[in-house]
Amino acid sequence: MIIAPSQLQEKIKINEKTLKVGIYFHYPICQKKCPYCHFYSYQGNYEDHELWLAAILKEISLVAGQMSDLVEIDTVYFGGGTPSCLMPEEIDVLLSSLKRNFCCGLEEITLEFNPGDHSEKLPGFRQTGINRLSLGAQSFSEKVLKTLGRLHSVGDILKSVVQARKAGLTNINLDLMIGLPGEDDSAFDANTQGIKAAGPEHLAVYMLEELDEVPFKKVWEENPIAEDQMAETYEKYQTLLLEMGYEQYEISNYARAGYACQHNLKYWEYKPVIGFGPSAASHLGFVRWQNIPDLRLWSEAVLQGQMNLAEYLVLGPEAALKEKLMSGLRLKAGVDRAQIKKEYPGINFMFYEDKIHQLVEAGCLEVTASSIRIPPGRFLIANSILSELLF
Repeated sequence: MIIAPSQLQEKIKINEKTLKVGIYFHYPICQKKCPYCHFYSYQGNYEDHELWLAAILKEISLVAGQMSDLVEIDTVYFGGGTPSCLMPEEIDVLLSSLKRNFCCGLEEITLEFNPGDHSEKLPGFRQTGINRLSLGAQSFSEKVLKTLGRLHSVGDILKSVVQARKAGLTNINLDLMIGLPGEDDSAFDANTQGIKAAGPEHLAVYMLEELDEVPFKKVWEENPIAEDQMAETYEKYQTLLLEMGYEQYEISNYARAGYACQHNLKYWEYKPVIGFGPSAASHLGFVRWQNIPDLRLWSEAVLQGQMNLAEYLVLGPEAALKEKLMSGLRLKAGVDRAQIKKEYPGINFMFYEDKIHQLVEAGCLEVTASSIRIPPGRFLIANSILSELLF
């Protein structure tokens, strides 16, 4: 769908004078497409890189022309793909463009980073303002890394952490994947030792999803993991990380005190985010849109002053409420009952109250005077609980 940027602004209704907004940059190019990855990414070339950079700068100005007076940017997240392929001076150009075009009070700027790649750039990245590094470690087991088709080694992970610390980065996340084919007690022990050695401030510990359209599906089907084994592994990490001083604040995310990811909290708390780049998704007011997942088609439209969207939705209050509950109940804190009723006046909550009561009776929800939440012991069946509540 090709639209003019002004068409977005016409649909956005915001009561606040300004909204605190997160910015997501999607850089689709990577050195090698991982077989389990379902995000829009591919092994690109320098021409693609240059095209992406030119179009991103144009997209910033296009969107700012319609929304700069509505928002203040406080978080930025560079994801991909492999955004560490960017040079520090290119990151600096992008951040400078944001500051010229929007009101910015940047508190958290995250860069996804592949272990073993581009470590010489870390001091430069830190100088641009990057203050949070998200390392795609995936595992501290060499066997599991091989199964995943990763290019880095366990030594590369630890080396990248050391180099990041030397560069002055004091907020590091490690992504770890669990419940994988071939994973055993030795992999758990290796991850335990690796976490202790790396000492990250934050951990994202997640299981594979959405395998239908990725090559890794064949690996999984040849050596599937039973549900009870997955549950046991998940619960072992819940216990381990709590003992190591990490608080689980979301189904897959753990942090030391004060280090929860502020940008990702925007998604779970259903706060506004604007995405730049092919496939990047945005949510502002009751409007949700997503750029087409194609570098050529996305950039062609942007460079002509237009937007090519794969999705463009103006949500009604009921649909927006369901989305807020769907994301907010992933958090250990759950959702604020009073705030929901304030944000979505006019909705008949009796429908939800009856279902909430049934789920409380079944031990699937906990309700206090101020909040609704899924007990951490039921996080593994969160999707079933949400389906029962919302549909």
